[in-house]
Amino acid sequence: MYGARTVQIADPRRAIAVRGSSCAPSLRECDAAGVGGQFMANVNTLPNLQALPSSPSSAQTLPSEAVLDALKMMLIGASLNEVLTSVTRLIEAHSEGMLCSIFLLDEDGLHLRYGVAPNLPQPYLAAIDGTCIGPNVGSCGAAAYLQPVFVSHILSHPNWANFRSVVLPNGLRAAWSTPIMSHDGKVLGTFCMYYREVRHPETHDIQLIDYASRIAGIAIERDRSRSALTLAFENVQKSEAQLRQIVDAIHQGIVILDPEGTILYANQWLLDYTGLRLEEAIAPNLRTRIFHSEDVARVQDERRDALSRGLPFENEQRALGKDGKYRWFLILYNPCATNMEALFAGM
Repeated sequence: MYGARTVQIADPRRAIAVRGSSCAPSLRECDAAGVGGQFMANVNTLPNLQALPSSPSSAQTLPSEAVLDALKMMLIGASLNEVLTSVTRLIEAHSEGMLCSIFLLDEDGLHLRYGVAPNLPQPYLAAIDGTCIGPNVGSCGAAAYLQPVFVSHILSHPNWANFRSVVLPNGLRAAWSTPIMSHDGKVLGTFCMYYREVRHPETHDIQLIDYASRIAGIAIERDRSRSALTLAFENVQKSEAQLRQIVDAIHQGIVILDPEGTILYANQWLLDYTGLRLEEAIAPNLRTRIFHSEDVARVQDERRDALSRGLPFENEQRALGKDGKYRWFLILYNPCATNMEALFAGM
């Protein structure tokens, strides 16, 4: 009743390598069979993507203000969910009855996880969340596996055979999906347009879904970059805390100075010896406060010269303890990364 013509979609930029999977055959069936050459999408009168015009029909051109609003949301730090929801609503406004979804590829590279789909039935979303990708798995599962897949009649398409029990009660009849790609050609997820009627995509529809996937890709990559930066910063903070615990456990005085000689950190031993708090130990007047005035004057020029050149050096000075007594210390200065470390060795 509904004829379909098999048309080749040739877009080498969409080619990706997918590992095998041990997913058990079920509703979330994973077809891990190899595919050779280019994927064949069963659609009706669908043109080759390489032949598409560079500019879409005027009816389907995205308003610049709406696109800017989505980009502004990214810049002001809106959550990924908020940005992607905005994108789906922007696209849905272009066609009556269109329902959009964005699914994200899991870290394992094999499963699609629910991202946003503000108007799709929740029972349907719950059923397909975690779908294992493959060349014959629905529209999104196949799109994430290789390249765009446009299914005009879900109930008659073999890709949807294992999903019909979910599709029928939810009234979905057409599903056009395209992978969301990163700037370096990796699949991030899928953008899908659904209809509750059998429907064939036209050139402007394909252009519109391409626009949507590009905007979504920018949002996803920005969010992941921000998350990676936050994680890296947390790891640095954790590493610094662990390093300070180690340094504080050393039974010798340790001070970290910047190239100008400003004290950045003093370990617990030095604080215990001097009786100072950390904020007092890193104050500009620490040297005149704990070192004997004769020693400060004697090593001042040598110390300034060595610090400016970033070279290791040593000197001997008397440091005042919290008991009011001066004791001699051999102080060893060693460059460490961009700063200088001073080790107080008792004499």
